[in-house]
Order: sequence, then C-alpha cells, then structure tokens
Amino acid sequence: MEKQSKSVQTKVQNLIKLSYRPDIDGLRAVAVTAIVAFHAFPSLIPGGFVGVDIFFVISGFLITSLILQSQKNQNFSFSEFYAARIRRIFPTLTLVLSASFAFGWFALLSDEYKMLGKHIAASAVFIPNFIFWSESGYFDYAAATKPLLHLWSLGIEEQFYLLWPLLAGLCLKHKINLVKVGGVIFLASLLINLLMIEAAASATFFSPFSRIWELLAGCLLALFMQSKASAFEATKYKFLAHKSINHGLTSLGLLLILYSLFLFDQDIAFPGYWVLIPVAGTVLIILAGDKAWLNNSVLSNQIVVGVGLISFPLYLWHWPLLSFARIISGATPDWLLRLALVIASFFLAILSTHFLERPIRFGRKTKTKVTLLVIAMIILGGVGLTTFLQGGFEGRISNQEVKAQLADLNFDIPDSAGWYCDDLQYDSPRCHSTGPNPSVVVIGDSHALTIYSALRSLFKAKGQDIGLYGASDGCPPLLEVVIQDQGGDFRNCLKKGTQAIQRIIADPSIKEVILTSRGPMYTTGLGYGDIESTQFGNWVLHFEGVKQGESDNSTVFSIGLTKTLDALLAAGKKVTFLHDVPELGFDIRRCFSFRPLYIAPNETHSCSISRAAFEKRTSAFKTMVNKILTQRPEVKVIDLAKALCDEKRCYGSKDGVLFYIDDDHLSHRGSAYVISKLRDEF
Repeated sequence: MEKQSKSVQTKVQNLIKLSYRPDIDGLRAVAVTAIVAFHAFPSLIPGGFVGVDIFFVISGFLITSLILQSQKNQNFSFSEFYAARIRRIFPTLTLVLSASFAFGWFALLSDEYKMLGKHIAASAVFIPNFIFWSESGYFDYAAATKPLLHLWSLGIEEQFYLLWPLLAGLCLKHKINLVKVGGVIFLASLLINLLMIEAAASATFFSPFSRIWELLAGCLLALFMQSKASAFEATKYKFLAHKSINHGLTSLGLLLILYSLFLFDQDIAFPGYWVLIPVAGTVLIILAGDKAWLNNSVLSNQIVVGVGLISFPLYLWHWPLLSFARIISGATPDWLLRLALVIASFFLAILSTHFLERPIRFGRKTKTKVTLLVIAMIILGGVGLTTFLQGGFEGRISNQEVKAQLADLNFDIPDSAGWYCDDLQYDSPRCHSTGPNPSVVVIGDSHALTIYSALRSLFKAKGQDIGLYGASDGCPPLLEVVIQDQGGDFRNCLKKGTQAIQRIIADPSIKEVILTSRGPMYTTGLGYGDIESTQFGNWVLHFEGVKQGESDNSTVFSIGLTKTLDALLAAGKKVTFLHDVPELGFDIRRCFSFRPLYIAPNETHSCSISRAAFEKRTSAFKTMVNKILTQRPEVKVIDLAKALCDEKRCYGSKDGVLFYIDDDHLSHRGSAYVISKLRDEF
C-alpha cells in the first residue's frame, strides 16, 4: 500500500512539474500567423484578430504555472520575475520603437509624427491601450495609419502582470484560496465585457477591466491542472488521463478556433460573447496536454514550433511595416508589396530573436542588462513625449505648399464665427450662426458642417444671416429616423435631426432651409472605397418606435425625406436640397504634393476617381431622391458634384489645393471652391 502511494506521488510530481511544452509554442504560431494574415490579407482569415485572445490565454497559463512552480520550490522572487519580463519584452520592443521613430522622421508629416511620438511615449510606459481607447476603434480606417496600434495588447498584458503575480503571491503565502479570488475577478471582468459591448465597443475592446478575464482563463487553467495533479490519487480528474478524452478535447478546441478564424469578421460586436469561442478553444487545447494528437503531431512540429519561438518579435515587427506602407501610399498597398512586407517581418523577427533577444535574455550580467534596458525605455518615452509636445517637429518640412495642405486637414469653425453649442446640448440644435436670428439654416450630418463653411460668406454677401442646426456625424436630416438603435450613442438622431427640424418649423424668422447629407452611405448602409472597407458595419435606418430591419434603408430614407420635405413646405419654408460631393474612397493624403517618402499608387489619376465609379455609387440614391423631388417642384435642387467633376473624373485636389480633409468631408478651401463654382445656383 505504501509502495503504491509513493508511485502515485511520483505521478503527481510529474504532472505538476513545469516542463517545456512545444505544443504551446505551436499554439503561439497559430495565433501570430492568424494575426499577421488578418492584417496583411484580411479576406483570407477574416477572424484572424482572435489570435490576440489566444495569446492572452497562453500568457495567463504560462505565467501562473511559473508562479506555482516557483512557490512549490520556494524560490519565487518578485524582482527576478519582473527582471525576466524586462529581458523578454524590452529588447525587441525597444528596437521596434526606435526603428519606428527613425523611419517616421523621414516618412511622416508633422501631424502624423506628433501622433507617433504620443504612441511611443504611451508604449514606453505600457499604457497604449488607454490612448487608443481615447482615440477611436480598432477596426476603423484611422487604425491602419497608427504604426504602434498593435501594442494595445501588450499594454493589457503588462498591466495584468503588474497585479496578478502580487495577488497570487499574497494568496499562496497566506493560504488564501487563489482559485476563488481569481474566479471572482474572472467573472467580474467577463461581466463587464458582456455588459459594455453594446454601449461602449471601443472601451470594451481596449480596457483591461473587460479583457483580463481572458488571461485569467489561462491562470485558472493552470490552477486547475495543479489541482488535477494533487487530486490524482482520489481519481477525481483521472478520466483526463485517457487518450481518447484528450483527443476529443483538442479536436473540439481546434474546431472552436477555426470557427473563430474563418467565420468571425470585423462587423461582429467583439469581444462580447463571441470571444468566449476562441478562449474556450485555446483552454481545451492546452488542457488536452502535449500527448493529444493535434498537440503532438501538428503543434509540436519543428517548423510550427519555430514560428512560435519568434512569435513575439514577429508580432512587434509586422504591423509597423504594413502601417507605414499604408501611410506613405495613401491606400492599401498591393498584395505583392504586402506579401514582401510579411516576409520581411519574418526575417526581422528571426534576426531579433537570435542576435538581440536571446543574448540579452539568457546571457550573463543580467542586472546590468535590465538596468540598461529600463534606461533605454525611459529615454524612448521621453523622446516620444518631446515629439508630441513639439508638434511632430514641424521644422522638418519647409515646403510652404505642404504646410498649406496640412492646414487644409484641420476643420474647425472658431467660436467667433457664431454661437456654438457642443454635442451634449441636444436641446439646442443651433450649433453655429452668423447672427442672432438667421433667416437661412443648413441642416444635415457632418457634411452639412463642411458646406456651411463657405455658405456663411455667400449669404453674408447677400445680407442674410445663416445658421447650422444639428450637423451630427451619422444623422441625416430626416424626421423621426434613427440610425441603428441609438441606445447610448452620442449620435442621437432624434434630438439632432428631428428636434432641429421641429425647431425650424416653429421659428417664423427662418425662411429658407438647406438639406444635405451623405445620402448613399445611409441608403446602402456602407462606407465607400478601400479606405472605408473596414470602417463601418451595416448602418441600419429605422423609424422611432419601429423595430430594426422591418424596412430597408432606402425605404426608410425615402419615407423620411418625404415627411421632412412636406413638413417644411407646409410651414411655408423655402427648401433647397443639396446632392452631396463625391466620396473619394481613398485617403486625401495621397494627394499631397510633397511627402518625405512616397509610394505612388498604380492609378494614373492618383487624386481623383472615375466619373463612372461615382455614378455607380450614387445612381440608386439619386434616382430615388429625384423621384421625390420631381413631385415637389418648389424644392430647389443643387448638385454639388458638378463643381468637382468633369465628364471623366471627380477630383480631390487641383492646383495644390486639397478639396477634402479625408475621404469624404470637404476642407475649408474645398468648400469655398465648390460654392464659388455654384454661387449662382443658390
């Protein structure tokens, strides 16, 4: 009996011993390959972004396994733990940040370089996720032009590593049940994720409070596997020793991950409920152990493991290369260049691993290396902060025309131009006015704001004050029309649109109303062109109190426009409807007359779109709207596109003047140019 007990104890020790598992490096390879493929060729693996979630689970599992083993051997040291993290992370990260800063000096314009400096400073202190959270979403176009965006996940990991080892050490030292403590935090974080995803998608994506449960899934798995070992004698988890069970676990885990990789896309509410699928898949594969068929035959393959061993530097290198190429070309680079950049990422990752990371991580004089790495990171943070505070060192660019073009990208109407109400004052839809009682009011979405820029001067010359009502992003000037559910969204169209129209109807001093918006985006529910291929999900229009999806967008827009026009005409208002300017579908920065480094696009006409493409995008919308307008001949119709298009092309700039600030909004000079061409029609 005693001999049998010793035999069981030996098995227990073997189970809880922290040994190298090549299959976990293989799982790392799956994660990083999915991420790189998604960033370079998103249509191939549309859900490749879940690779980050796989990494989170792996990190939590390994770090907790290390803590448990160190505690068991009574040799755990917080200082050594964090020193090891510095030796692991800082070498390649320092190199990537330095390379990005150096390349940005030659490749970026001052506003872009300023932003890069901000992101370098944030990354140096491991808070980039908070910075990106405050800026915009992960899947929008602006994300593609942030070379350090991918470091958001590293920020979350390092924030977790600051707290979890301390908490785990205290619990183990004072014999507090770490499973219960970790379980409570796990459930709280998961609940935050599920509750926040609809109301605050960006916050849910970037916040550590809504993501640490994924790392804790790995932590709890490590704790479970330890309890599995200690309970082996009681055969509580002995069924997991059966190969058939392990094969089943790894097969199910593989199916869950494949489902995530190929059936997820950027339009789902992520993380939310969806992230449970790849997290569960990763947990099952790790739980199955290195003897399961997938883990032993595929994930432990030498080539796959080799990719896993360079996964961290590969992750660090690939996105800056792709992002810088996107910036200096003004569009998504062609597939051949993207493939070359992916290959270059692998090459740089191999060099970084063999000649930088390994010598620093495993060599001698570790204390000196840690000190130097910390100093280097502090210097980088200071350099990044200085770059941000200095406005991206505008003195690097002496070309006056480029300075004027950079100024075109800033679209602000100063307070001195008229009374201003911020977005929180929904009950006051008058956002700008050239006088206390304007006789003309422009109403619409953000495109109304840009055309209002030049209409001020036009109507001032006529002796009329003009105002701007509403002008909210994503809200067409339609009565009782809502975009999506508008639950906690700042784009509250009922207040920004409907209330503004009702105020106009009730104000006898307002004689004329000008309606304009980005109509084709609302009727199709989609953005336009390469630049917006990932910026929007499907926008759904519906009426107040009517369930989404009961009518298509075009029907809702048509009925809403009809009701709006009839209400304004019945109130005795003169109505002008503006067909909008062309959507370019590319970044206006492509049109800069000078950029330090530039990859020319394949198109001969790099700063224009074909007239045929413009008409294809707008034909259905214009046909629908013109039918309504024809039945109301008293409504004046002006097509703004006539000012920017000839028979063959529609232009984003001419004679060094940028007509747009991005891919669809007019600049101040662009607005002035359009109105100068069409002033006789107003």
